[in-house]
Amino acid sequence: MNSTENALLATQIKEEFPSAVLLSLKTKSIIKISIVTFLYIVTMHINGLLIFTFLKQPLFHGNSRYVLYIHMVFNDVFELSVSLIMHIYFQVMPYTPVPVCYFLLILSVSSTFNTPLNLGLMALERYVAICQPLRHAELCTIPRTSCALAVTWVISLLPAVSDLIIVFFIESLSFFNTRVICRGDSFSRAPFQSIKRHCMNIIYFSLVWLIIIFTYTGIFIAARSASISDKSSAKKAHNTVLLHAVQLLLSMLTFLAPLTEIFIVELPLEYQMDVQFIRYVFVNILSRFLSPLIYGLRDENFQKHIKGHLKYSI
Repeated sequence: MNSTENALLATQIKEEFPSAVLLSLKTKSIIKISIVTFLYIVTMHINGLLIFTFLKQPLFHGNSRYVLYIHMVFNDVFELSVSLIMHIYFQVMPYTPVPVCYFLLILSVSSTFNTPLNLGLMALERYVAICQPLRHAELCTIPRTSCALAVTWVISLLPAVSDLIIVFFIESLSFFNTRVICRGDSFSRAPFQSIKRHCMNIIYFSLVWLIIIFTYTGIFIAARSASISDKSSAKKAHNTVLLHAVQLLLSMLTFLAPLTEIFIVELPLEYQMDVQFIRYVFVNILSRFLSPLIYGLRDENFQKHIKGHLKYSI
């Protein structure tokens, strides 16, 4: 977007909103940024405590279960950080240079896709631990876990990188000197990209849902047929996979959220921004509180060491 277009946009905003309304929008923007920043700090504090506990205790480093979990915590931290940067940037400056926007979108989309794939790996690890305990040490080694995580990142990069390649082919180089409103559909420069994106979303989530259902069913059967001594661990694994399913549902909200645009498009611009903010808080921030709850509060090892760190710091 050149300087003439920026001037026209500024004139349009001034004509649409009187000065009093513009002042109100600025106040709202400051309040929104403050709320998001506060929630971000609280979430980062909890996740930071989990990461610190993991790094300080060698017993976690050789366990694939904890490695997979802490990777998801790192991914949440990374995703929230990029999301916060994009949110504040959009509040302050809606139109972003295309290279900056695309770089942030690639990071955001990749980390978002990585979450369900990580959940699938965690469910498979619990399945092997309960249903094939004699092979767990052989199958769930740290090198194999690291390779599996590397593959998930490669797969997670495919949607955004493929969109960027398509943009390079259908747009002139001058497009990358312009500015756009930085959101997911900024990648869509051709109608077939939307179809491609929907197909990839369906494939991704169908694959992870099949893994969740398969592991849940296997662990459920194992829990019913297990001896009394093994029932407790099987039941915990059963509940953990069930919570992974809830996390997966929350992950899907990220991709279902754009559908709400259909219902708010008729609202005034000011209310559209409010609805988008509420959606952002629930989908991108509050859903991240579930990860610490699953292990940070339910796992005995994490509980013991976190309490130790808290007592020491006090």
